[in-house]
Amino acid sequence: MKKDDSSLRYYLQPLTRYLTLEGVTEIVINRECEVFTEVNGQWQCDKNDELTFSFLSSLCRAIAAYSDNDFGDHAPILSAQLPDGERIQCVCAPVVKAGQLSLTIRKPSTYVLSLADFEQQGFFDYVPYDADFFRRAILEKKTIVIAGGTGSGKTTFDRALMEIIPLDERLITIEDVSELISSHANQINLFYPSEAKAGDLITAASLLKSCLRMKPDRILLAELRGAEAFDFINVASSGHRGSLTTCHADNCAMTFERLAMMIMQNPAAQTLHYDVIQRLLHDVIDIVVHVDNEKIGKNGRPAKGRHITEIWVRENEK
Repeated sequence: MKKDDSSLRYYLQPLTRYLTLEGVTEIVINRECEVFTEVNGQWQCDKNDELTFSFLSSLCRAIAAYSDNDFGDHAPILSAQLPDGERIQCVCAPVVKAGQLSLTIRKPSTYVLSLADFEQQGFFDYVPYDADFFRRAILEKKTIVIAGGTGSGKTTFDRALMEIIPLDERLITIEDVSELISSHANQINLFYPSEAKAGDLITAASLLKSCLRMKPDRILLAELRGAEAFDFINVASSGHRGSLTTCHADNCAMTFERLAMMIMQNPAAQTLHYDVIQRLLHDVIDIVVHVDNEKIGKNGRPAKGRHITEIWVRENEK
């Protein structure tokens, strides 16, 4: 049964003009009556007298009620999804100053770029690999990790790669919000709460184990954040090649460091030596792609928007 979102939508009305801005990706409120929006990579500030502390408090309570969560000084951090799919993070005192609220809304992209679109935009200009390399990699079921910072284009590139997967394959995605959109008819999207922690019934790790019994041809995990990295690597090494995922890292080498640290958080991996974990990662992962959204590329050349800065390819895959 669909949740009643009427109360929340009422409180979201003053934010409608920001949520509907063309090209907007982030909407943040750091203090009452002031809104920052990121549009096409540029921040803009707007004054809005409707967004008083009292109103924002009511909005946060409505979000908490809609998402079946608590919010207040006893639970000062709230992660939720709005009715139209946007991610929101609300923070109140004592995490921020008394009398202050912080709201951050991430608006997912609603369009899918093809690899040809990426190529036309110069996405591959700084690396010796082109769109055809990735087309072959997907068709040959290579396991790929896309790394980068927030807003770098990881998910957008992930979706472009998904479109290369043959349409007769069964896809299972695991994500905290609905972003992995594709044209595959035989696809099921599994969701876990973004605030899920070890021991909860529904986590990225528990969904990874569940989907093994759901006959997937490919498992697509939206983002690796913690101990589930060990489960992902186990899945990818046990007959489910061709998996795709993303993670936050500054470069390809740091991707392996970050993944190793995530794996070491898993109780099942705590007896493994660091060198063993690194060897496992380098044996299972075929390709690591690092993407960025800097305005200046290598050698000081202007970058054409989002672009690949570096690619690591397993030695026998080159």
